[in-house]
Amino acid sequence: MAAAVATAAILVAYLWPGPFVAKGPVVAAGPVPRFRHVFVIMMENHSPAALLNPSAPDPYIRHLIATAGYDSDYFGVTHPSLPNYVAALSGHTLGSHSDNPTQHFDIPNLALQLDHARIAWQAAMQSLPYAGYTGNWYPDSIPHAAPTTMPVNALYAKKHDPFLLFPAVARVDAAKVVPLTTLGRELASGSVPPFVWISPNLCDDMHGEPNLRGAACPSANGSALIADGNAFLATWIPRIMRSAAWGPGSVIFVTWDEGSSPTSPSPSSIHTYKAAGPAAPPILPAVPWLGVLGGGPAPLIVIAPHLRPTTVHLWADHYSLLKTIEASWHLPYLGRAASRRVPLLTPLLP
Repeated sequence: MAAAVATAAILVAYLWPGPFVAKGPVVAAGPVPRFRHVFVIMMENHSPAALLNPSAPDPYIRHLIATAGYDSDYFGVTHPSLPNYVAALSGHTLGSHSDNPTQHFDIPNLALQLDHARIAWQAAMQSLPYAGYTGNWYPDSIPHAAPTTMPVNALYAKKHDPFLLFPAVARVDAAKVVPLTTLGRELASGSVPPFVWISPNLCDDMHGEPNLRGAACPSANGSALIADGNAFLATWIPRIMRSAAWGPGSVIFVTWDEGSSPTSPSPSSIHTYKAAGPAAPPILPAVPWLGVLGGGPAPLIVIAPHLRPTTVHLWADHYSLLKTIEASWHLPYLGRAASRRVPLLTPLLP
């Protein structure tokens, strides 16, 4: 009986809109400066509490939070991972709450906007075997399994590569989705597109591989994953900042797709897990009164030349990231990025 009551309490907590969704509209004043180079680095599945813990093995991340721009009130759009990536580039999730990499999102998106505006872009995917690879995983040691089944040794995950989930982008721009090593050569040569998206692999983005024998970075080893992600950022952010692409008008946005999953589910932890930003989608689009399913608290770090250490408490989410990039390059706001509830990230820019 007690177990049934506890289960019912958790279910009610999950479905009932929490206090996190009651905030009002936020409008950030001031124009967005013209960006010369934009780098977006998308990490995985960690809330600020996990990364700001003094015992966490992430000294570089905590250094960035203390010395760059940091939004303490930033959220993922929803759960699980894949719809967050799609939302950050299109302003929509199309009601998806699935990580199935066979989903297609035939909608306008930032990549097509940049094509139309003749602004060069690139998506750099760590462990992608070659430009335009369309497989769901790499390495893919179980080719006949369901597409959602992660191979134990997988490093690249298509679900973290939103560009190939847009059919129009996959048709005409697959060659712009490249291995991260390509970006490394471009940083060294000084020829870097104005917009670069970076997805680390499953070890370096803090997601992890399955908790099975043979995994190099099992998801259960949270401390090691945090250390791997910290090392990735401590390597690549300085490489960007030492390159010719860095200077006035350059910016790096580092964020995490969604907050940490509850380790011991309770009404409180579930409310935090589904805490919402300004434009989170409903849990069930057909039954909107059940409330929204936000992505939970997710760190946002902004690095730019001449940006002083800045911590803001701006209620924002991945739609704000999209909106800010579009505003800088005078592109129309896509989807929910157009909502007046979604603020620009102006307070985090120099």
